Amino acid sequence: MACWKRIVRTGAQLQVRVVEKFCDGKYCDDRNEDRLFESANHIAVIDGSSAAQPIRGRPGGVVAAETVVDVLRELSADATIDTFERSASEALARMATEHAVASPYAAAVVLSLQRREIWRIGDCPFAIDGVWNIPEHNPHERSYFSFRQMMASGYRRNSDFALSESEAAARIADVTRDWLAMTKGWVNADKDDVFAFAALDERPAPAHFKEVFRLPDAVSDIVLASDGAVVSRNGQQGPGSVADMLERIETVRTHDPNCLALFPYWRGFLDGARFLDDTTFIALSVEG
Repeated sequence: MACWKRIVRTGAQLQVRVVEKFCDGKYCDDRNEDRLFESANHIAVIDGSSAAQPIRGRPGGVVAAETVVDVLRELSADATIDTFERSASEALARMATEHAVASPYAAAVVLSLQRREIWRIGDCPFAIDGVWNIPEHNPHERSYFSFRQMMASGYRRNSDFALSESEAAARIADVTRDWLAMTKGWVNADKDDVFAFAALDERPAPAHFKEVFRLPDAVSDIVLASDGAVVSRNGQQGPGSVADMLERIETVRTHDPNCLALFPYWRGFLDGARFLDDTTFIALSVEG
């Protein structure tokens, strides 16, 4: 965990101070598919997809996140979300061609200091002055959560099975692997596909999947996070600090390790994992 402080001062309209930050994988090792990016022009959280196939022995989500970081390094201060998304899509397509694989994909939330905007493509949450904007889980995820809860309940209640909650969750794991393999087909799919969802991918994102939030003239605090940092969608209330975030995650891990009640999810906490998902959080104070 890194929680050091520094000032980001640029000729841009917005100046921010990093209050605290955290970026670690669920296993606290180099399999972390999240990335936290900071430069004079942009601050971003990138969440690489766990569904991506490995590339040269590395998780595809790691490669996707690092590819997006490379794009952000080269992005001009006055770039728009369209420029960012197009550059990321082209870079991911090149990488996929080079390695002869389907492109891995990633979600991202980006603070443009010059434009005073927050950009989002995917399901990363953020907060402005304590008010959280937490997107719903993607449509295919919500459907699968319900299916997983139904099957776990059936396995426990039906006398022909009479499985424990942990046994039921394990039985569903095989179906989960198939479901994960299917998710690539819904990335940036047509608007009439009920399971379509947004991501940075070799397949360009439609306009309605590129969200831009203009910062108010008076703003004090900004938080960017990956979805692993928020283990509740109820009331759209996210964590107030890194310590609060870790406490909430630990509460779910202790009381609902299979993620079937407190925080329905497409799987439970994995063996040996400290977190449910790779987890990133950065809190910023606006200066001046």
